[in-house]
Formats: sequence, structure tokens, C-alpha cells
Amino acid sequence: MKNNNLELYQKLITKNAHISIIGLGYVGLPLLLALGKEGFSVTGIDIDNEKVEKLKQNISYISDISNKELLDAINTIENVNFANKYDSIENSDAIIICVPTPLNKTKDPDISYIINATEQLAKHSLKNKLISVESTVYPGATEELILPTIIKQNPNLTVGNDFNLVFSPERVDPGQNYWNLKNTPKIIGGITKNCTEIGTALYGTLCNQVVQVSSARAAEMTKLLENTFRATNIGLVNEMAIISQKLNIDIWEIVEAAKTKPFGFMPFYPGPGLGGHCIPVDPRYLDWKLETLNSESKFIKLSEEINFSMPNFVVSRIKNIFKNLIITNPKILILGLAYKPNVSDIRESPSIDIMTLLNKENIKFQYNDPMVKSIEIEGQTYKSQNIDSELLKNTDLAIISTDHSIYNWEYITNNLKYIFDTRNALRNIKKSKAKIFKL
Repeated sequence: MKNNNLELYQKLITKNAHISIIGLGYVGLPLLLALGKEGFSVTGIDIDNEKVEKLKQNISYISDISNKELLDAINTIENVNFANKYDSIENSDAIIICVPTPLNKTKDPDISYIINATEQLAKHSLKNKLISVESTVYPGATEELILPTIIKQNPNLTVGNDFNLVFSPERVDPGQNYWNLKNTPKIIGGITKNCTEIGTALYGTLCNQVVQVSSARAAEMTKLLENTFRATNIGLVNEMAIISQKLNIDIWEIVEAAKTKPFGFMPFYPGPGLGGHCIPVDPRYLDWKLETLNSESKFIKLSEEINFSMPNFVVSRIKNIFKNLIITNPKILILGLAYKPNVSDIRESPSIDIMTLLNKENIKFQYNDPMVKSIEIEGQTYKSQNIDSELLKNTDLAIISTDHSIYNWEYITNNLKYIFDTRNALRNIKKSKAKIFKL
């Protein structure tokens, strides 16, 4: 290891480095606070002025971090700053990119955020620095896209000697409390071996276990395998749910029975569709890369077809329920708008797809979500309704789309006539005045 890398290595392992984190969402903000509490000086960068101002006022916009938790964390950090500009890059020893990498309207990867972030940081001197990419990208993107962007503006620097570049995919699961940055193993893959070692020095101060892979490309592929594994298995169980409904079999009973097998089976659960920043999105990055090579993944395409059709399946079930009950001009209440329980994140939420389809069918609906106060669907703003006996009494059918733990299911089931449970949220309800339809 050359002297300049050795100096950076020592700064990182002794926690005397300054770290800038670009993108202060569900990944970047918790990472910044965790590194700050470890003793690093940290600066958070986000082009969203509203986010930056809220953080400066100790106001959290992330459901996993309360205002008190944010304030307590900031008070324990010796040096923390928030900015909407990239000035801190100049004096940083490490820069971590945590910007969104969503899909565009044609379901192709939107890498504009990560390109912009790379172009902005590359305007500053990157000599003797570490750049780590945590945003999901296609295999090869760190080497083929990010590295050339840096070199273009820093032509005299050599990766692995003058600066270091790694890919280290985020493994954040919002809404649960057990797995965190400390106890979740961290994948590291560098452009060079030196890069990997420097990246390991940083993340080794924060994570109990750092797993080195042979390259940035291998780390990128690891992330995509993890989430493609989930997407394809969810697609399988969603198809089983459709088949079970046709055969008049309870899919939830089947999954519970199957998971008693102590080997060769892992339970996945059906639902109204995929949501969130990873599972609906990440497999498409791999599929897109294969398309550029005139190839394809049949598993990814099939699981996408099934998973993305689930909101349509839910709405068709809703229409059949009303037809069988002979209810005209029905009034629907959707319970839960977030993509998963106990978070406020609505990215790719199937609830929004269901609402959009209902709107096109001219079926009236309202919604409640204690964590999402309002939503705009095709130009119309809907506000979360308070759950009370009057609202439930005037509802023909409630759709459980997200099973937040805050919901009082006994109260809800005893004040409704009919419920369509797409999440098996009522599995522990023994007596219910409402008739319950399952997915």
C-alpha cells in the first residue's frame, strides 16, 4: 500500500477522517448518523433544500428516525453539517453516494441522479480520497460509468493509487428493528485490491462483518441477486395465490403448512403487488443490462409480469365481490398506503396502483394511513380519513393493503360489513362481525 493510501487508511481506522454523504434518504441519513456516532466528522449533502432545512431544525422526514432520535444522535456527534452544495467534498477523506436510482416511465434504469452526483463531486480534488457507491446500479456501472466520469475531470489521477473507488450496496430494511448497520454484513468490491482494502477500513469501523468480493462488478451483481431472489419468489407465491383462489384454497394456510418443512423451503407471502425502492426496481437493472447484450432473464420477466399484475387482480376481485353481493355504487375504504407496514414510504406502492385503477373504473374510494397524510392520484388530492365508527359504517368494503401494526383490527372488524384482506392481517382475529375475503 503506497504512502498516500496508507495515510488515508490510518485516518479511517482511527476515525479521524471527514466523510461526506450524498443523498439523505432512507439509506444516507441513517448511515451519516451512525458514522457520526462512531466519531467521524460528517457532512450530509442533498439537493433537496427542504430536507436540508428540516435537518438543520432537527426535524426528521424518515419514519425510522423520530425527531427525538435525530436530535439525540446529532447531539452526540462532535462535528455534523448539512448542505445542499458539494463544498465539503474538498476537505473530505471519504465520499459515499446514496442517491436514488429508480426506474423511468418506460421501466428503464434512471441513472441521472448518480451521474449528476458523480459529476458534481468530480469537480473537486479527489486525490487521496475514497469514493463509495451504495446506490443500486447495473453490473459494471461503477467501472464503466462512474470511474470514467471521475477520470474525465481528474485525468492525472490513477484509481487505486491516487484515489479509491468501491461499490458497497446498501442493505437497509425500513420498518424493522433487529437488522441494522452494525449487525448486517457489508459487501465491498473495489476497482482495485487497494480500493477494496481502503473501503474495508471505513466500513470495518461501523459493521461487525465486512465481506470482500473480487470486484465492484461482483458487488453490484450480489445486490441484484439478493433482490431478484426475493422478487422471483414473491412472483411465484403471487401466482400460487391466483391459482389457489381459482381452486378455492386458502393460500395463507398452504404457506404456513409448507414452512413447517425444516429444509428445502423458505416462506414468501403473496400480496397486492410489489413496492419500495428495491424489490420492484433492482431486478430491472439486471434485465436492462442483459438487453444491451441482446439477452434476457426469463425468470425476471415472468416475475415482473406476475407481480406488476397483482393490483389488477385485486381490483378484479373487488369488482367480483360487489357483483356477488349485489352492491351498486360501492364505497371503498383502503387501509394502508405505504408499500410496507410501519413506514411512510410510498415508492412503487401497490396501493397507489389500486387507487389509480379504481379511479379509472369510477369506483369511489377513501383511504386511511396514519403515516401518509395525503396523496395525489391523477390530479386529485386524497387525504387520509380518521377511522371512526361513522367512516366504517358508511363503507361497503374495506381493502387491507398495508397492515400497519398501529391498526386496531378488532375494532375495525367489528364495525365493518365486508373486508378484503390482501395481507392476511386478520389471521389472529377469531370473531368478526365483518365477512372477510382473503387474497
